[in-house]
Amino acid sequence: MDRPTLWTRIRGGNPLIWHGLLAAAILVIGLVVAASTEHRLNAEELFLITAGTAPLAVRRRAPSVVLAVVAAATALYATLGNPDELAGQLAIATYTVAAYEERQRVAWFGAPVAIAAGVVAGAAAPPPANWVEVLVALTLGVGIPLVLGRVMFNRRRRIVDERERAARDAVTQERARIARELHDVVAHAMTVMVVQAGAARTVIDRDPGEASAAIRRVEETGRVGLAEMRRLIGVLQDTPTDAVLAPQPGLDGLDALLDTTRAAGVPVEAMTEGTPRDLPPGVDLTAYRVIQEALTNVLRHAGPAAHTSVTLRYAPDGVEVRVADDGRGPVAAIDGRGHGLVGMRERVTLFEGTLETGPRPGGGFEVRAWLPVVQVPA
Repeated sequence: MDRPTLWTRIRGGNPLIWHGLLAAAILVIGLVVAASTEHRLNAEELFLITAGTAPLAVRRRAPSVVLAVVAAATALYATLGNPDELAGQLAIATYTVAAYEERQRVAWFGAPVAIAAGVVAGAAAPPPANWVEVLVALTLGVGIPLVLGRVMFNRRRRIVDERERAARDAVTQERARIARELHDVVAHAMTVMVVQAGAARTVIDRDPGEASAAIRRVEETGRVGLAEMRRLIGVLQDTPTDAVLAPQPGLDGLDALLDTTRAAGVPVEAMTEGTPRDLPPGVDLTAYRVIQEALTNVLRHAGPAAHTSVTLRYAPDGVEVRVADDGRGPVAAIDGRGHGLVGMRERVTLFEGTLETGPRPGGGFEVRAWLPVVQVPA
């Protein structure tokens, strides 16, 4: 972890300290400048200089109050026949109000107070000035700080809005991810259970042993699906649980997935081309989920005893997943509008891959996904 720089540590300090140091420095400079003139400061003038400078130490905590005090001190100091030595303090207080107060408060309080103080100070301070000079001083000392303050306010508000929007987008994406995970897990488990339960009902009279085995497979599939669903629901909880920390499935669990499908009555043949290797976790999970959803669609729509082939082709720049069956072919539920295929496409697109789904020329249905793997140079 990189150590913070000196400037980072300085910026991370308490703002009240830095504002206090700024106010103290401005006060010292103001007193030195006032003392260097032929006019000796009396107690009232000394008090007004202090009153017009010291509140800057808390300008972020009470911008409007600080502006009111600084504006009053600036106007009174000028009406006593003194030069306009508090113009800088008024500009800082004006900028702070514009930068940290809402627009209505700035429009109805901050700007009128600052403008009034600037006009009084410019008109009353010696030597006598014409209105052109007063207008120029007012523009530089009040107008520009107001504009810069509002620019800073809008920038800060925009940053906050962008952070909130990013947080909302993150929540939406996480919900979509969890929804896809739940769909994949529940849909596959429930489909297998329905097929097995139907098989048990068919053979229960003539072959009780086979029916008992089918019911046992329903129970096992239900347990696995329930465990997976608990793990995913654990993501929504506030405190970490064992379910949250459980590893995501991957291609190392493909054999168990294929066995579950075979147990449901669908012959599945698995083939691997190329040299198997470890894939990035996200790509590994996506490949597994594509195969799982494709097999779920086979169980739902391909018909009884549909032969299915699952092919994994490892290439230097990625991995290809192909699931094909010779069943009844596509129906309305899997013509691209179903939740499963949409979830598959979103997963594959997330990793800049491609997904092709559609009927096979000789009958049946095919799902083909290509997932690129970024090569990291040694």
